[in-house]
Amino acid sequence: MKIKYNDSPKVSSALNSVDLFQNPRPLIIGERLNSQGSKKAKQMVLNDDFDGLIEIARRQVEDGAHCIDVCVATTERSDEKEFMEKLVKRLSLEIEAPLVIDSTDSKVVKAALRQIPGVPIINSINLEGDGSRFTDITPLMKKYGAPAISMCIGPDGMAKTSTEKLAVASLIYNKSMEIELKPWQLIFDVLTFTLATGEAEYVNSASETLKGIKLVKEKYPKVLTTLGLSNVSFGLPPLARKFLNSVFLYHAIQNGLDTVIINPKDIIPYPQISRSDRAKCEDLIFNNSNNALAELISHFSSDNTSFQSQGGQSSKQNSVLELDMNWDAGKRCYFRIVNRLKDGIENDVALAISDRNQSDSQMKIVETQMDENGIKKIEIKGDKEMLHKAAVETLNEVLLPAMKEVGDKFGAGELILPFVLKSAECMKAAVAELEKYLIKQEGISKGKLVLCTVYGDVHDIGKNLVKTIFINNGYEVHDLGKQVPIPMIINKIKEVNADAVGLSALLVSTSKQMQLFAEFLRENRIEIPVLCGGAAINSDYINRIAKGDGTIYEPGIFYCKTAFEGLKVMNKLMSKERDQFMSDWIQKITKWEERKYDTSASKANSEDFVSNVRPVKNKPVPPRLNYVYRFKNTDLSLPDIWNYLNKKSLFVLSWGLRGKSAKDLRNQYENLLTEWKNKVIEENLFEPQAVYSYFKCRRVGKNNLLIKYIDEKQNESELIFEFPRSSNEQHLCLADYFDSEEDDIVAFQSVTMGNRVAEIIEEWNKNGRYTDAYYLHGLAVESTEALADWINNRIKEDLSLKEGGLRYSWGYPSCPDITQHFLVWKLLNPSINGMTLTESGQIVPEFSTAAIVVHNPVAQYFTL
Repeated sequence: MKIKYNDSPKVSSALNSVDLFQNPRPLIIGERLNSQGSKKAKQMVLNDDFDGLIEIARRQVEDGAHCIDVCVATTERSDEKEFMEKLVKRLSLEIEAPLVIDSTDSKVVKAALRQIPGVPIINSINLEGDGSRFTDITPLMKKYGAPAISMCIGPDGMAKTSTEKLAVASLIYNKSMEIELKPWQLIFDVLTFTLATGEAEYVNSASETLKGIKLVKEKYPKVLTTLGLSNVSFGLPPLARKFLNSVFLYHAIQNGLDTVIINPKDIIPYPQISRSDRAKCEDLIFNNSNNALAELISHFSSDNTSFQSQGGQSSKQNSVLELDMNWDAGKRCYFRIVNRLKDGIENDVALAISDRNQSDSQMKIVETQMDENGIKKIEIKGDKEMLHKAAVETLNEVLLPAMKEVGDKFGAGELILPFVLKSAECMKAAVAELEKYLIKQEGISKGKLVLCTVYGDVHDIGKNLVKTIFINNGYEVHDLGKQVPIPMIINKIKEVNADAVGLSALLVSTSKQMQLFAEFLRENRIEIPVLCGGAAINSDYINRIAKGDGTIYEPGIFYCKTAFEGLKVMNKLMSKERDQFMSDWIQKITKWEERKYDTSASKANSEDFVSNVRPVKNKPVPPRLNYVYRFKNTDLSLPDIWNYLNKKSLFVLSWGLRGKSAKDLRNQYENLLTEWKNKVIEENLFEPQAVYSYFKCRRVGKNNLLIKYIDEKQNESELIFEFPRSSNEQHLCLADYFDSEEDDIVAFQSVTMGNRVAEIIEEWNKNGRYTDAYYLHGLAVESTEALADWINNRIKEDLSLKEGGLRYSWGYPSCPDITQHFLVWKLLNPSINGMTLTESGQIVPEFSTAAIVVHNPVAQYFTL
C-alpha cells in the first residue's frame, strides 16, 4: 500500500518511522551489513548466519544509525533474491530501524519491497548506459512511495566536477518529475573519490564533492543529499581514515548534506578533533598543499595525533611509515617508492646523490626548467666520477631496498599487484633520473636475463610483469617478446653473455617448448640457469624437466610461480650464496620423485568408456545454415557487451584485487571500472568484432563430430572434430551431446577485441605506464569473454534455448587441442574480421577466443 506522508517525509520499519530530514543533520545509514564491503558480513551470508547479520544491524542501531543498508550479493551464491527476502523479513521483526535495500538486481529490490512492512530506501538509481536502472526502479518508487539514493552517474559516466554533478542531478530530477515522483524521493549521492592515490586527477575531488552538494541543495531544496563517506579515504591507514572521514563529514554537512552512509562507531565528533589534526585533513580535502597526502599519513602515524581512545591510550598505529619533509633525500626516495608517490621523486634522487657527494668542492645544485606540475627541476653539477659513484650507491642502498620492501609486502599479501606496478613506475622515474649521473650503464646491473614467451604462445602479460619487476630491481632484461623460437633465444644468450634465461607459457600445449629447450641445452652442452613460469606449468613439470632421464641439468631449471619468486631465485644466483643455493637445489631434485597415478582408467578414448548422455529429439531450428553472421566494430556496442562482464573475474583474476587490502578497495575498483570504460570508449581502445554460424552435424564413432558445410568453392564438404573422453565417473565427451542417427545442429563462434589494444599495451609498457597497461590488459581479457557471452546469448535466442547453449573454448579440458582452430577457420573464416592463427593454432590478436556451442540441455563442463 502506498503511504501518505504529512509535512515531514519519513521512512519506516514495522516498529518505527524516521524523518528523512533530520534536525540536526544528518540521517545516518549504517554501512556494515553489506556483503560487498564487509568480509565479516559476507562470511555470514555464505554461512547462512542470519543471527549474526541481525546482530550487526542491532549494533549499528545502538551506535546511532537511523537506517541500515542491507546488501547480500556474493559471487559464490546465486540465490540473492531468496536470501534477501528471508533476511529483510527477520530484520523487519527484530530491528526497529528502517532498511535500505542495496542490490544491483531490480528483481531483488522488488522482492524485498514486498516483504517489508514499511517504507524503506532503495539503493540506488542512476542513468548509466542505457538508463535501464532508472526505468526499472522508478516504477517501484512510485508504487511503494519509497525514496531512492540517486547516484550522479549519467550517460557519460560518473560526474567528477561540481558542475557535472549538478548537470546529472538535474537530468535525474527532471525525468523523475515527468513520471510524478516527489522531490524528497530523490536522495542525491553526488559521489566522492578516494584521496589516497595522490593522482592529479583526484586531488580536487573532495572539494568538488562539497561544491556539488551545495549546488544541488541550492537548486533543489526539497531533495536530499547523501554520500558513501568512507570512499574519500579508501587506501589510507585506519587512523588517518577515521580522522579524514570525520572532518570531511563536518564540511559536507556545512554544505547541505542530509544523509550519510557510514559506520557511526567510526566517526569522531568534530569538536573533539584538535586544530592540528583538522588542519592536516583539511589540507588534503581542499588540496592546500602539494605534500598534503604524505604529511597526513606521517601525522597520523606519529604521536602528533591528540585524539585519545576511550581507554586513554593513543590511537596511533606504529606499523605505518612516518614521513617528514625534513628527512634526508634518500629516506624520502625510499618512502616515495614504497608508498607510490611519484611526483617529486626526481629531485629527491638528485639530492640523494648530492648528499653522498659532499666532498666534491666543485659540486653545485642547479635549478633547471619547471615540470608539468610547476615544480622547479634540479640538477647536480660536479666531478663526473664522484657523481657516478654516488649514483651507484643511491641505487644499491636506497632504491633497490625500497623495491625489495614492496616485493616483500606483496608476498605477504599486504599489497595488491596494481600497487606494486605503481611503485615500479616510481622506481622507473627514479632510475631515469639516476642514469643522468652514470658514466656508463655497464657496471651497475646486478645481472643479465634473456626473457621471452615460448614459441607458439601469444600471451605475454606474465612475461611483462617479470620484466618490470626485474628491471626495477637492478637487472638488465633482454625481452625477445612472444612466440620466440629456440634458436633466437640461444643466439641472444650468446650475444649478451646472459646470466640466466626466463621462459613463460600460458597453455599446456606451448609449455612443451620448455622441455624442448632443456633438451637442446643438454644436447649442445649449453650451461645457463633457466627460470620457468606461467599458468600452464607447475613444480612437478619443471622438476621432471630438470631431472631428465636421471641426469640433473646442473645449471638449474627453476619453477617460479610468481615474478617475485623468480626475482628471489635470480638474486640467489647472482649472490655470494649461489654455491650453497645450487647445492641445496640439486639435493632437492635428486630426492624428488614423480607422483604415481592410477592409470588403469585413464585411457580417455578407450572403447570400454561410454556415457549416459542422450541426444535431443526435437532439434532446434537455426535462422540460416552455413551463413556466417559477421559483426564489425560499428555493429557492436561496448556498453551492451559490458552487461555480460564478469566483475569477480575482472577484479580478482585480472586486476589482482586480493590479499589483506582487498576488502577496503572493492568500491574503489567499481569506480576504477567506470573510469576505464569511459577511457576505452573515448579513445577507441577496443575494436570488437565477432562471427558465428550454424551447421548440420552428426556424431560418428564414439568421440567424433562430423560437420557438413559449404566450402569456399561453394561445394558441399565435411570435416571431423575429434574430442577426448573423460576418465571421470560420467566419462563425458563433447560428441556425446549430438545425434548419431540423424542430422543435428551445432554453432561455432569467434570474437576479438582487435589489434589496437595489444599495440597500446605494448607501447604503454615501453613508456613505463605499467599500471595503465595492466588495467587495460585485464579489461581487454574480460571484455573478450563478455563479447563471447553476448554472441553466445544471441545464439541461444536464435535457437529459442531455455536450457543448454553452453560454449566450449579450445584450450580448456573438454576440447584441449587448439590446433582444431584451423578447422573452425575453415567454417567461419574469421580472418575477414582480423583474427588469424599462428602455426600452433593460437589466435592473433591475443584478446580473442573461439568456441563450439552445444545446444543439448544436459551439457555441462567437465575435466578429463
